[in-house]
Amino acid sequence: MRRAPIAALLLALIVPLLAPPAPIRAVTATEAEAQLLGWINNARVDRGLVPLVPWGELSSIAGYRAGRMAALNQLSHTAPGSLRSRLDSEGVDWTRYGESIAYSTASGPSNAALALYRTWRDSAPHWALLMSTHFNYVGVGLALRSSNSRTYGSVVLTESPDHSGAISRMTGVSRSGDDVTWSWSGTDRLLQTHTAYLRDFDVQYRMDGGSWLWIRDNTTGTRITLRDRYHTHSHFLRVRATDRRGNVGAWSNSLGIYVP
Repeated sequence: MRRAPIAALLLALIVPLLAPPAPIRAVTATEAEAQLLGWINNARVDRGLVPLVPWGELSSIAGYRAGRMAALNQLSHTAPGSLRSRLDSEGVDWTRYGESIAYSTASGPSNAALALYRTWRDSAPHWALLMSTHFNYVGVGLALRSSNSRTYGSVVLTESPDHSGAISRMTGVSRSGDDVTWSWSGTDRLLQTHTAYLRDFDVQYRMDGGSWLWIRDNTTGTRITLRDRYHTHSHFLRVRATDRRGNVGAWSNSLGIYVP
């Protein structure tokens, strides 16, 4: 059952730009959005919290909402439309959601992002939202209104089921004669809430540049030995992991060895 959304108070405070924590360089709006999320997540880690995981759907929604506020020159949670309706129309599965908004007149995307970050940091309701122990996914959007040099920002957060693919990597390969042994490991990306955790692996093998062949499906093992490999050829293995909600991760880099 969905609980009521958590929304930040409106904030129109403009904080003077002070010396940044690190040298500010010219960046694009997309890079500035990543910087802003990085500062938020660093603050979360400093407090023993798990970083918020960026989600493309939320980034798109946050970008749209920042753009609408800039177009209307209006700082408002309602001006861009209902956030709840937009989340539902985009198919975002949520238990709760929240949004922090503000604008800055600082020059340049990175300086504006830093000013927004400081504005939220210095506002107890906004900071409590960004440092919440409930949210796990996030999207950040920035938009400039050139007529008055206002950069509007929106940070959309949700508490949602784990939908992040599990992570895997090859850890070793060795040969004994024409028998080859591979090992691998995996994990599920840790979320502030609702981490599904690792379930199993799929394993594929190929020789030289040939097609990948399935040799294991949904195995919990992390090691395999393939015997009697062809001589004067290279042999490769790769794996992918799945979590307990069925979220399948990307294939790992392959790891190979030559059998002389």
